[in-house]
Amino acid sequence: MSLTHRLTTGGGIFLVLLTAVHSFAGGPLILRAPGAPFLWPNGGRMIPFNPDRGALGSLTSAEAVAQTAAAFAAWEDVATATATHVNRGFLPEDVTLDNFEAYFFPVAPDGLSAIVYDADGAIFDALFGPDSGVLGFAGPEWIDEATGEIVEGAAFMNGGALLGTDPFPIDEMLSVQVHEFGHYQNLAHTVVNGQIPTGDHSGPSPFNAFPLESLVNRIETMYPFLYIDGGMATPHADDIAIFSKLYPEPAFATTTGTITGRIVGPNNRTPLTGVNVIARNVANPYDDAVSAISSDFTDNFSGRRPFVGEYTLPGLTPGASYVVYIDEIIEGGFSTPPRILPSPEEFYNGAGESNDPATDAPEAFVAIHARRGVTVRDVDIILNRLPTPTIPLGDDSSQEIFLQFGFDFGGQRYESVWVNANGSLTFGTGSAAFTETVAGLLTGPPRIAALWDDLVPQLVPDAVTFADTRDSLTVTFTNVPEFPGVGANTFTVTLFDDRRGGDDGFNLTYGEVSILDGLAGFSLGGRLTSGFELEADLSAAARFARVPLGGNDRTAVFELFTTDNDLDGARLRFESPDRPRDRFEPNDSPVRGAQDEGGGDDDGDDDDGRRGQVRLPFNTANRFSHIAPGDVDFFHFRARAGDILAIETLPGLTALDTVVGLFDAAGTLLAVNDDGGAGLLSRLLLQVVVDGTYSIGVSTFPDFAFTGAGEDAGRYVLNVSSYRGAVLPFEPDTISGDAPGIEVGLSTFVFPFQGTSWSSLFVNSNGNLTFGAANDDFSETVNDLLNGPPRIAPLWDDLNPAFGLVVAEEKERRLEIHFVSVPEFLATGSNYFTVRLDRRGDITIDYGATNRSGAIVGITEGGGAADPGPIDLSRAWRVSATGTTYEQFGPASFATYGGVDLSFRKIRFDNRR
Repeated sequence: MSLTHRLTTGGGIFLVLLTAVHSFAGGPLILRAPGAPFLWPNGGRMIPFNPDRGALGSLTSAEAVAQTAAAFAAWEDVATATATHVNRGFLPEDVTLDNFEAYFFPVAPDGLSAIVYDADGAIFDALFGPDSGVLGFAGPEWIDEATGEIVEGAAFMNGGALLGTDPFPIDEMLSVQVHEFGHYQNLAHTVVNGQIPTGDHSGPSPFNAFPLESLVNRIETMYPFLYIDGGMATPHADDIAIFSKLYPEPAFATTTGTITGRIVGPNNRTPLTGVNVIARNVANPYDDAVSAISSDFTDNFSGRRPFVGEYTLPGLTPGASYVVYIDEIIEGGFSTPPRILPSPEEFYNGAGESNDPATDAPEAFVAIHARRGVTVRDVDIILNRLPTPTIPLGDDSSQEIFLQFGFDFGGQRYESVWVNANGSLTFGTGSAAFTETVAGLLTGPPRIAALWDDLVPQLVPDAVTFADTRDSLTVTFTNVPEFPGVGANTFTVTLFDDRRGGDDGFNLTYGEVSILDGLAGFSLGGRLTSGFELEADLSAAARFARVPLGGNDRTAVFELFTTDNDLDGARLRFESPDRPRDRFEPNDSPVRGAQDEGGGDDDGDDDDGRRGQVRLPFNTANRFSHIAPGDVDFFHFRARAGDILAIETLPGLTALDTVVGLFDAAGTLLAVNDDGGAGLLSRLLLQVVVDGTYSIGVSTFPDFAFTGAGEDAGRYVLNVSSYRGAVLPFEPDTISGDAPGIEVGLSTFVFPFQGTSWSSLFVNSNGNLTFGAANDDFSETVNDLLNGPPRIAPLWDDLNPAFGLVVAEEKERRLEIHFVSVPEFLATGSNYFTVRLDRRGDITIDYGATNRSGAIVGITEGGGAADPGPIDLSRAWRVSATGTTYEQFGPASFATYGGVDLSFRKIRFDNRR
């Protein structure tokens, strides 16, 4: 039996209306395969449950169990379904905050299907925070993937809601239990009448197809928010229909009617996922209404796979006439992701159905007659195209435009694109971001930025228009001002499909551009970029317009302008990038990782020629490394006893939930880490005790055994460094002060610096070395640099080395100070850099990944030195080790890894210059 733990904590319903909730939509909660939901065995006959021994708020144990039995009976009373339920006896203990984890996340099936009564709400407070409004959650707990059967279920009820000065009504707690036991039987959320009291309509908005009536006792049980007096303790037509579809009595299909169809995009070809479809009985529109969400019987929404775009409305009354329409979901989180509709809601219009709003008015409909045992098929709704070439964009808004062709971008084929008011096109989702940043470009959705800035097209009539053909789309911004209404900017983005067999591509063409800032270029988005991509000179590239940019393995090409935008009149051609190739594959074994075909680290020297072995330091910032469910990656290397290892996955994508492990040569797991790095990323800092070959495994949560059972996917950057020497014992910084500097003596040489020979120096916690005196200044300024002690500042910032490592290593006539995975104070993110001092007085700073919000880099004699002004150190590989040389980086440059121009670079200060 192949079991998987599937307790769903997102099935909660809320007392406060329209509070966002992680929940599920339409159809079933979880699927074994497209069209095949997991079900309790034997048609749901004798579904077991085990009630808690304790109270449920103001309900005694006996009263709570009685209410649970009544809630299950509400489903058992559905005459067209076969499900029945049986109390298999109390849980072995009263479940409280002290012991609930065994029932919330059991390690194996335990023969119990727990109905947990959180007597005072302490469990819910621990899981969701105080006053979260979550009243309950439930779902299948263990499933058998081989048979498709639910093995055990679980449900948690919040008794704390029944206590206090304004308690939740006890009778409505029955509604909570009925709702949660719908999830327990693998029902998902639905939307029929629940949105109407909040301002939605009884037909396609803005049309009330039916007179508005009282909705007391008319809210569907599986609506994701609770209405007092909504009658949600009794399943309604919508709930009955899907419940009977999952657990049908034999006569259900032959005694009721069914409508099926597809939802199709305005290009008349793309099936759409996440569109709510409602059928209302013309004679009884509120009590006899059934819904479904397109693609709710699949969890693979790409392309034209089975069930994509499809909906099914079962359980219809024979002889009744139904109108069918699409209704956008206003609020809630769903496993079938709700779609923002690219055009108005509309009715099914029979033979008049088309994508032309001139002939297919949204309010026009053709009713469908339901017949006993008959499925009316092909009730397809085609969404309307925009009525004019003008794209209606408000402030920071987006509009989805469907293509007449498929556009390849980063290995993904798209049939629509989002046009964003702020001068960019994105794929998969719109973007309201009005502040252009490198971080936003690299970690956000896939994007083509023509002129990303805070633009206000709504101030100019017909400011953004489109024109499309069977193989191109052109979007034009004409005289669009910058917020609040300054200047005028004209530019065009053209996507084209190369039907001759070549690569798809896009062009950026600029007319007059008045703004001096902005961002232009493209990014494949946070799942494919490393976060360490550097800027290009697009204005220089425009002079060679015949040579397309991008292509190959480029994940981003861009330029961020501050006051130097010079794209007026420019034309840029881009070859649409393919999906980057993971050149480390296959590397699926801890004893045989893959050899890097591209050769090595950024200097091309990490591969020692042995199959699968890499040399340290090693990182994948500039070479594509990707992980997905079913995959696990291994890299192996040699290490000596005493080596200090730093193994870390880096931003890039801090949302990627990585797991890293260290293995010995036999494949034995020695150490593992989940969330030790930034965000959900991972980090191991450890020391090797035995010479040998070791392997690093990379997977995603919860694959702690490194078998490929991870659930996340995306590009990761693996950074592995090795150090030797003494770890400097820095204490953690506090609000009241930073850790003092630590003096390091030199035993094999004296170091000449700024005209003095030094036999010791101070390593300061904030990323700098001083001579003659320690310095704990955390607020770096040019004035402090010039007037303080003689200083070498590889990265002077408010760092906190107690949460990383600082290692001092003196070799023959050379000292190396290594800052290893050191974050900023009160921040996540890691900084790697090494300072090398040699007997001749030369200084080399070697950067790994860097992450900071502002810094000073450079050297000075201090003591009131004159200010020579800053220079661009990223372009000055070798400078003098005498006098003052520095660069000051502002917060905008260092908000994230993205855009930092010193990562993986080297600067040398030469004492002989």
